[in-house]
Amino acid sequence: MGQSLSLPRFIMFDLDGTLVDTAEEIAHSVNQTLQEAGFDPLPHSDIREWIGKGTAWLFGQALESVTGNEDVRESLLYEQYYPRFLQVYHDLTGVHSLPYEGAPEALAQLRQAGCRLAVVTNKDRGLSQRLLESQGLTSAIDLLVGGGDTPEGKPSPQPLQKALRDAGSTPGEALFVGDSSNDVVAARRAGVPIWAFNHGYNHGEPIAQANPDVVLDGFADLLQRLGLVASSTPLHS
Repeated sequence: MGQSLSLPRFIMFDLDGTLVDTAEEIAHSVNQTLQEAGFDPLPHSDIREWIGKGTAWLFGQALESVTGNEDVRESLLYEQYYPRFLQVYHDLTGVHSLPYEGAPEALAQLRQAGCRLAVVTNKDRGLSQRLLESQGLTSAIDLLVGGGDTPEGKPSPQPLQKALRDAGSTPGEALFVGDSSNDVVAARRAGVPIWAFNHGYNHGEPIAQANPDVVLDGFADLLQRLGLVASSTPLHS
């Protein structure tokens, strides 16, 4: 797609699969918890496809896969081991993850150009904060909307609408950048343009199938479409 956009006043980013590749540490955390519960580990490729709907949904999907119980989220097993999963994941956050190439530099450049930046994610707020801190990205972000900050997560528009309110911005002067069909649907419902990276997860499906306004090849592509030239300026904390 050849679409470009004048520099938005407010740019919102998804986190996992958009700014940071977290698939390996999520898979390690799920499998460590499953093994503690007496189950065999799952293939990392399966777990990767479940990323994007929040930690509670993802862990429930893992338990459903190993037990065959579609109602496992209502079980004592889930009640006992979901908090353990959160603790394991908290401890591993930042260990196996890395920002996507050019992400820290792009955030710094967008801030220097006068954009306000937000992260809007279904990931638990505490885990999101810890991940941003571990990757040195906290100083680039003006606000965070995480899992639990709104009654519903993406694909509901509520997280994006909250970010817009908190930033004092409107859909017409904003852009959302994500990597999944959830991101596309949430942005459409919130009336915000949606660009999506092809390096993310999207439940194992090509992101182009979700019909975002633009499919991005990386952060250099993002900056170019916004009329900026990618630089090697580091992110200062």
